[in-house]
Amino acid sequence: MFSLKSGEEIIKKTKPHPAAFLSSLMFWVGLTIFFLGIFEESVLTCASIRFLLVGIGFSLMGVGYLRRVVAYTFYFSDKRIVSNYKFIRKLHREISYDKIIDVMVEQGVFGKICGYADVWMYGYSDQWIVGRMRGVSLGDSRIIENRAWKNKRQQKK
Repeated sequence: MFSLKSGEEIIKKTKPHPAAFLSSLMFWVGLTIFFLGIFEESVLTCASIRFLLVGIGFSLMGVGYLRRVVAYTFYFSDKRIVSNYKFIRKLHREISYDKIIDVMVEQGVFGKICGYADVWMYGYSDQWIVGRMRGVSLGDSRIIENRAWKNKRQQKK
């Protein structure tokens, strides 16, 4: 899905931060089910039900990791940002730096602890563009911010 345009150079190809799945609802539901299966002996006396809960919980945590970290690939070029998603379905998003009007870097509790953020990009082409990149490492967030504003400064000159 991703291919360089003529005269375009790749700055960086990366994946989301490995800890980005910690903010996934699926991870937390899976963790809860996992711990129910391990610790609730008084309520769940049947070992096979407890084993099933542990398996379901572990599976949900794994799928949360696959969805948030493994399935995404981010490409930063000198002209645009591209996000490819491949997990059950395929999704391709891109936005040129010159189309970006505003960039917002949002960092939650886990992001502050682990060093990642969600980056929201607002822009306008034929219609409004709103892009969200989850789990972007802080260094990669700076690439987006600096490139977007560098192009704005060059256009004003």
